[in-house]
Amino acid sequence: MFISGACCGSFITCMAERHNGMKSLYTNQRSICPKCQHQLRYWQLMPLLGVCLQRGRCFDCHMQISLRSTWIELICGSLLLLNWQGPLATSAPLLLGYAVLLFNSLTDQAHFAVFPITLIIPALIGLWAHPLTFSVPLLILIILLICLYLLAWRTKKFGAGDVDILVLLACLASPTLVLNSLILASGAALAVFILPPQRRQLPFVPFMTWAFILLTQLN
Repeated sequence: MFISGACCGSFITCMAERHNGMKSLYTNQRSICPKCQHQLRYWQLMPLLGVCLQRGRCFDCHMQISLRSTWIELICGSLLLLNWQGPLATSAPLLLGYAVLLFNSLTDQAHFAVFPITLIIPALIGLWAHPLTFSVPLLILIILLICLYLLAWRTKKFGAGDVDILVLLACLASPTLVLNSLILASGAALAVFILPPQRRQLPFVPFMTWAFILLTQLN
């Protein structure tokens, strides 16, 4: 299960990087080194092992390999290993949601781009598995979502894609957990924003993703 999760993490990173590089998502060609453009061999593409076998550097040009994909592979492998034995109605929507969140985190970090179409399936499965029931936290969350959509529509200080991600989280977990995730993500983003070097714009989806993963795993 860990190996399967690591392979999923490799696929998520590959799709995000190809999209960020404006390359076709549907191709029979293997990935290439971003510096020497050499097509990677099969053993170089092995999740986790590929970067270890190359000792962290490209086998051909010796350029240092980014560990972003390695970390995503490790995290996805661990998440699948820890959650696959849980109730299917709980684990399936959550794991699918994790995958979509990680993909949008990578695209948001690279180009401040979120793809709402990728959120539809996990959101629907989450609602089917856990229908919403009225509560005070849910009412607070709905009001907050409306306000954030209005803020995104009237200003450029908050992206509508960030609100779409919050809607997905509301379909996957309880309103209280979503609100706590937003508070944790906002605090972490604020801490990073005020630290040097000063930033004019900060991708928020990665913060929401990691906060949501952390709280759902600790819950």
